[in-house]
Amino acid sequence: MPMEELPEPVDTESADPEDLALGALLALQARWREAEGRQVTLRALGLELGPQERYLSAVCATHGRFHVLWRGAASADRPERIACPGSAQLRCDDGCAVDFTYEPARPTS
Repeated sequence: MPMEELPEPVDTESADPEDLALGALLALQARWREAEGRQVTLRALGLELGPQERYLSAVCATHGRFHVLWRGAASADRPERIACPGSAQLRCDDGCAVDFTYEPARPTS
């Protein structure tokens, strides 16, 4: 299976919203045509409707790096800040900026 080329980054600040919408529709149409004759799923088209599940990672000034499993609706924005769980002796709850996210490991079959 060939790797899919990633689209060029889009400057959403200066781009016309109608141009962005048209570009997204044309990309979806191209994927649909590529899948012609095969069963097409929303996932194959890049449209996942299931809930999101990501590990969010941040650094607390007191306790260091920590990771929190976050779950949200498909349309939900991930939080920009997460509460530090603290240490075994003392709960922290400081809101720390999320600096990266990653998907949980999935078993391979």
